[in-house]
Amino acid sequence: MPIPSAVTRKVFPAVCVLSLTLTGCNNLQLKTSTELLVSGNEYFKAGDYKHAEVEYSEALKLDPASATAKNNLGVILNEEGKYDEAIKILNDAIKTDPNNSIAHYVLSSALSKKGAYDEAIAEAQRATELDPREAEAFKALGDASLGKGDTAAAIAAYREAVRLDPDNDGQHHRLAVALARVQDWDGAIAEEKKALDGNPDNVDAHIGLAMIYEKKGERAGAVKELNAVLQKDPSNAAAKQYLAQLKSSPGADTVGSERNSTGQN
Repeated sequence: MPIPSAVTRKVFPAVCVLSLTLTGCNNLQLKTSTELLVSGNEYFKAGDYKHAEVEYSEALKLDPASATAKNNLGVILNEEGKYDEAIKILNDAIKTDPNNSIAHYVLSSALSKKGAYDEAIAEAQRATELDPREAEAFKALGDASLGKGDTAAAIAAYREAVRLDPDNDGQHHRLAVALARVQDWDGAIAEEKKALDGNPDNVDAHIGLAMIYEKKGERAGAVKELNAVLQKDPSNAAAKQYLAQLKSSPGADTVGSERNSTGQN
């Protein structure tokens, strides 16, 4: 059964297998591989990656040839930051099912995290060929291209991701970051604002917008964005540090007056 969300849709639906296993610590339960995949998906959807990994691992033990189990385990390992393990199992998933676009772009993500940008670009490009309507594949291509330093390619990939998934605030933020790399300040501001229109609580977009305003010499705008973060999360270390940096730099009097006008202490 597919998981209906932007994050968890990378997980394949469960496939029916007639194997059984004993699982659980105190209460032993008979579960098929299908049931393990379904429960793993539910844990994933709830953000419980630890238990999702256990369920997917057990499903794979029951059905070692299952491309679905390999894919789902690779996805969760990548989400957990276990990149070496994710790369290994996702490569295996691709050997089992070479046309698995999800495995290709999640593998690209894991490779980017390891700094293997050329390989990551190749995997993401393959994913976009297999499924040109998948925004996540273009996001992975953008991430890998940006990591390699090919900003033009990153911008092109992120623009396609935004076109395919215009309501995704994360996609807009990534495009803004890439546009800022080439000092397209107005374009970057527009994308960060789109990100915040979709999700006013996107901290990365607020801080990114603050950085862009500072680059343009618009300190008041930078302060406003940082205060927006601190009003909701007074302990946010990144926003506090950045605001302190602005206060200690030339023009601090302006920063202080703007800060006081918003009621921040």
